[in-house]
Amino acid sequence: MWTKSIAFPMNGSDKSQDNDGFTKTEHEYITGIPASFADVTREDILIASQSGYTANVNVDILACNYNGADYLVDEGTGERYDIKRSFKKNRSMIISLTCERRQRGKL
Repeated sequence: MWTKSIAFPMNGSDKSQDNDGFTKTEHEYITGIPASFADVTREDILIASQSGYTANVNVDILACNYNGADYLVDEGTGERYDIKRSFKKNRSMIISLTCERRQRGKL
């Protein structure tokens, strides 16, 4: 059932400065979360266009693994996806995250 794995950022982040004085933020990740990537449906595309974003992929995970993060990272490719919508069906342990691929989303 699970075809890939994803990573979620933890709540805290380490902020430091580089040599030029710019703030550099480093996140720690919760890794190894089993996930299943699926194509978006027509309904997802319509809701996304009405809300002003583009739906690229649906990611299904166990609801107990979701920490309310704003984005996720595909561990296989390193691409980042912004989580735009989460949906949990009645009496199901699976939550579906509708995501939009970030520009320059590679880590």
